[in-house]
Amino acid sequence: MKTIKQAASEVPVWAEADVIVCGGGAAGFMAAISAARAGARTLLVERYGILGGTATAGCMVEFGSIYNGRQVLIGGATHEFLHRLVDYGGAKMRNDKSHNMTFDPESMIQVCQEMVLAAGVELVLHTLVVDAVCESGRLSGIVVENKSGRGALLAGVIIDATGDGDVARRAGAAFDIGDENGALQPVTLELLLGGVDLARVPRSHYDVSPLVRQHAADWPIPTERIFSWGAVPRRRKPGQGEDGADGRFFINATNVLDIDGTKWTDLTRAEIEARRQVDPLVSFMQRHVPGFENCYLERTGVQVGIRETRHIRGEYLLSADDVLGGRHFADGVVSACNSIDVHDVKGRDFDHEFLEKGAFYEIPYRCFVPRGLDGLLVTGRALSADHRALGSARVMVVCMPAGEACGIAGAMTAERRRGVRDIDLLALRNKIRGGGTVLSDDTAA
Repeated sequence: MKTIKQAASEVPVWAEADVIVCGGGAAGFMAAISAARAGARTLLVERYGILGGTATAGCMVEFGSIYNGRQVLIGGATHEFLHRLVDYGGAKMRNDKSHNMTFDPESMIQVCQEMVLAAGVELVLHTLVVDAVCESGRLSGIVVENKSGRGALLAGVIIDATGDGDVARRAGAAFDIGDENGALQPVTLELLLGGVDLARVPRSHYDVSPLVRQHAADWPIPTERIFSWGAVPRRRKPGQGEDGADGRFFINATNVLDIDGTKWTDLTRAEIEARRQVDPLVSFMQRHVPGFENCYLERTGVQVGIRETRHIRGEYLLSADDVLGGRHFADGVVSACNSIDVHDVKGRDFDHEFLEKGAFYEIPYRCFVPRGLDGLLVTGRALSADHRALGSARVMVVCMPAGEACGIAGAMTAERRRGVRDIDLLALRNKIRGGGTVLSDDTAA
């Protein structure tokens, strides 16, 4: 590869904090809120001008369940956020136990921003993390770049919530990509459609599959189904009624294969191919699916949604057996009951593997601690998990409490000026449990 030489330069220190969170998606904004509420001076670095990540910039406007059939598993700031979103008028909760909902992305942007600012978090927007400040295996900061140039931000603890483990990779962390063969789940560009007649829409997105097979020549996507869909609320003026024939729907259906979201070449191809699928998909809906005859494209995600890239090698690897077996851990800090949802790397379909009713699994703190590094926690979908386990742990209602746990842990670590492995796990679990999250008292490994 051809190279050029650049002169070495000194990088100015722009700010110092107790905790720096990199990435403002589901895990990141919750990590920042929790760290700041725990008393840490907290910076949140985000590449876009909005928070919410996949939910807002990516238009994946549906949250899954936090109810296992017996109890609501998640409390704390995550539970508070979900209810604030409903109270704001930007979400419609399908069930007050499951908390499953679709939501207006603009409403989530506002709620995220106000919660973060109210907690005292300092925002650093339109900024990319380009390097890690790491010496002898310990992180002390990050190097960022934006319109002002390049600068350093220093802190006692760095939380990598980039989704791709970008900070961990820059610091030299070991990681794996994709499944055991390095294959990655396909990527999807989310659509919001207006002009949908809600009274005539088929009961389930599964009902569209026979129409896809019947009109295969008009179907532009390398699958035979829509992955998920749903009516999306609009914030309306007081007194306005239901949307009726001008309803809004999200469609999770476009599919691009063999994309490594850590490579700019692949991301470029993904955007081109996914957006080429949009118009034919909308046309298919208009021509063949009841209720969509007069639909129109209202919005697409700012970028394709990435389901999987790097899995850091942490102190513990969460396995599919842990998830499906409802395993609990002495250092369990996140409770979840979501099915394993892995999209076939060949693109044809995806499978759900469900836990038994009433069961839940825990993610141990060790999954967020990268081997061989200190001063760093990795949260969100880059946590230490195998390919199938990630199919459950990557969903947003799991990433949010994962960020919350790491934010509290980061604040505790920074306050005591110790390593991320020296944390008082019982105190951490008690703080999380005090927020209303269900954690077992099991003493499993």
